[in-house]
Amino acid sequence: MAEQQVDTKFVRECWEDPSHLTDYVEAVDGVGLWESERVLVSKYLSKTDRILDVGCGAGRATIGLYRLGYLKVRGVDLSRGMIDHAVSLADKGGYPIPFEVGDATDLQYDERSFNGALFTAQGFMCIPGADRRLAALREIRRVLRPGGHLIFTTHERHAPPEFASFWEEETARWENGAQDRRLLEFGDRIARDSGVPTYIHIPARNEVAKTVAEAGLVVVEDAMRSHMSSENEAVRWTSSDCRMWVAQRPSDGPAATAEG
Repeated sequence: MAEQQVDTKFVRECWEDPSHLTDYVEAVDGVGLWESERVLVSKYLSKTDRILDVGCGAGRATIGLYRLGYLKVRGVDLSRGMIDHAVSLADKGGYPIPFEVGDATDLQYDERSFNGALFTAQGFMCIPGADRRLAALREIRRVLRPGGHLIFTTHERHAPPEFASFWEEETARWENGAQDRRLLEFGDRIARDSGVPTYIHIPARNEVAKTVAEAGLVVVEDAMRSHMSSENEAVRWTSSDCRMWVAQRPSDGPAATAEG
């Protein structure tokens, strides 16, 4: 009997695993906001902006932003367990941050609700299926105000070069119909994160740029994290190098200027 293909239920259940929850709770204080994230946030977002942290997990970036003075931040995540921990950590720190369970492909916020958004730690690529990832970007565009920025990250299929042989072998597997039948498309992987089998899509740069454009957003900056900043040991230990992206919802003109 064929194994069930990866779907939203598979993704939700893997992020509810206690090992994932424990590691992501520890990352709130043990890792904190990446230096590259801090650089991009300070460049593109204001401390008076309303900011949505999509795929917020246990609140690593959300709480990190609040501690930096971005007081109008809120988090949303598919995992009830992650949100419960985020709420607990925020309460413990005395941070009045709203957190809620939600699906990035169907955000329950009004159009033009936020000046900025984040989708950190490759969370965007944990959405199974190209159509659903496009839907998520369109939803984020919808809730962004014109001129608003989205900061997100992805792994890079062609970096580092030591993975080239793996992708050559993976190409042959897909061409011969010998790929893991749980996967939806080339670039998908089920890898271990926190010891838990976890779905992630590893894209090429042009694939991401195309999806951003199809969603009605404009890429304004992208670079490998290692080229952007020097991260501390905790960040490098818990997260491999990745591509940092900044995309913008085009402005509709002077009348669409966002309020704080």
